[in-house]
Parts: sequence; structure tokens; C-alpha cells
Amino acid sequence: MEFQPVKATQSALPVAARWLCGFAGAGLLAGPVQAQSDDDSWARHFRLGMQIGLNLKADFSMHGQFGLSSSQPGPVGVSGANHSYDDGYVLVDRTGNAGGYTSNWGYTSASQYNPAAQTLVFHSATSFDYSGSESSGGMGVQYMGVDLAYGGEVTHWGPAQIGWEFGFGLLPIGITDSHPLPADFSQAVYSFSTAGIVLPTAPYNGGPSGIGPTIHDVATALPANTMSGTLTGTRTLDADLFSFRLGPTVYWPLSKRWAVEASGGFAMGLVSANYKFNETAVLSDGGKATNSGKIGATDLVYGGYVAATVMYHPASNWDIYLSAQFMPLGDALVSGGGRQARLDLSTGAYISAGINWPF
Repeated sequence: MEFQPVKATQSALPVAARWLCGFAGAGLLAGPVQAQSDDDSWARHFRLGMQIGLNLKADFSMHGQFGLSSSQPGPVGVSGANHSYDDGYVLVDRTGNAGGYTSNWGYTSASQYNPAAQTLVFHSATSFDYSGSESSGGMGVQYMGVDLAYGGEVTHWGPAQIGWEFGFGLLPIGITDSHPLPADFSQAVYSFSTAGIVLPTAPYNGGPSGIGPTIHDVATALPANTMSGTLTGTRTLDADLFSFRLGPTVYWPLSKRWAVEASGGFAMGLVSANYKFNETAVLSDGGKATNSGKIGATDLVYGGYVAATVMYHPASNWDIYLSAQFMPLGDALVSGGGRQARLDLSTGAYISAGINWPF
């Protein structure tokens, strides 16, 4: 089932590392390695680095009745049709089900056979009811991304430089929940006549050749069942966080090679996300059915940030930096069809490291 109203990869680490090594090499070739003098004063700067996101988490919830995407019981009272069930199948064989019989059928349990009525019974879970919530925290999980910043100087205050900075971050996030959920399932029931047939012992799986044991191919609907069971599998929120920040900065040189910078201000984020579910319904009678789908959404979130940065000057025209940010943002929501995933960005902390070019 597909709604159209969404993990973070660790591959970003080696890619970003190669970028940083390349830019570092370019910086070394750009000019001689020498300590920055006390007279050096840069009007602008540009930074590029890897970013690690921490303390990010998501909550998943469902409420209502949900269909099962794998349910394909086929029509009743019709010959020459395909029928797929949780505990077997009755499909069209290569003869086109000549004479109303097919060899392309199978069943899983002896309890499906009613010798008195000479029928074989099949079941298909069509939907389930669930009302509850479960959480999957990203605490302690590190998400790798990229951080950029561009800024300039406005004035001096003693040895300190007062300026401004605009920053951008791209952080892929992936959070998965795999808690089993108790649910009540609606189950459709169908029967097929086995009159005149010697049934193979269960479990049995026939093929499409038209040769071998054959069964009548017309389905008859029986009263539906309600049955308890468990919904297993995964619910995953895959999101890309595009963050933007703008605020004043205070740059303070500590020595010829070391400096610190503090900044803070307004922040916002654009979250492009997909909520994906890949579930298996396990019924109390042993039947199984699969269910999968995706919900996509884009959301804007707002907040603020504070940051502290340490810089080391190995050469006059580039720095190595390490920065820590606390950037609380609002919650991003992805919902549809009774399902919801909430990405909690209120406690987001970010660490970045890379190269800074003053000019």
C-alpha cells in the first residue's frame, strides 16, 4: 500500500574525509607555511567540515484500522482466477484451469481440510486494528553530514573581532523502530471443493504444469473471522535535515596559532522525510501476512543556536577548526493514513571539524 501525502549512512565519513584532505592539501599549496602574525586581519572567512549530529530521536504512533498490502484473495464464484492466501494459494496453471481444475495450488496445515464437507479452507488477513504508540530513540547514535559557514568582520573591540556568520548543514538521519505490536486482525475465509480428490499430505505446494493432483478452482466466501496476533517488522524514518543559521560572532585570538570564536542566533531547518514500514502480521492461528508502504512529507522547523569554535593556524591562509553547536529546533511531522512519525530535534547537538579559510 502506498501513501502519497518520509538511516543515516556512515558512508559520509570517508567521503567527507577525502574532501577535507583535498582541501587541506590545496591550502598547503596556496602559500608558505608560516605562523599568522599579530597584524593579520581577515575581513571574511569560509569553513567546510564534517558534521556529527547527536541526541536526535523519533516517535512512531498508529491509530485506527489499517489494510494489509499483501492481501490478494481474488474473486469468489469465478473460475480461472488467481487466489493468494496467508496459508496457501490457488492459481491458474498452464492449461488455463481446463475443466475448472488447477494443479497450481498448495496449503500449509492439515487443519484446513474438512473431510465431512470435502472442502479445503483458506484464510487471508485483510486489515488490523491498532491504537497505541511506541518510541525509538536516536540517543547515542551518531549521524554524519556536512557543515558550511561564511562570515565577515564588522568591527574590532580591543583584540576581539565582532562579526557575523551564516551557516548551513546537511545531515542524513535514519531512525528505525522494530517493537512487536499486539493487534486485532480481520480475516477473510474461503473454501474450495475437494470432492473426488485425494488430498496430498500438508504442507503441499503444487506447480503450474497441469500435471499432478488438481483441485476445483472456484472460491466460496465464508463468514469472516476476527483474530488476535502480533505485528512485527520495522517502521523507519529516513530524513534529510537542511539547517540554516545566522547570528553575530566574537573572534578572539589567543596566540599566533590559536583562536576561539563564539556565536549564536536564529536557526531554521527544512526536513525532507519518508516514513517507511515493512511489517509482518503473525496471527494466533499461525497465518502470516506482509504489509509495506511509504509516507512522504516536507516540514519547516524553527529555533536558535549557540556555538563555540576553536581554531589552529598551521599556515597564514588557512585554519583547522573544531566546533560544537547546540541547536534546538521544533518537531518535524510525517503523517498519513492513521500513521505518524515525529522527529524530535529539540535536544540536537552537533560537532563539526574541518578547514577554515580567512581572506
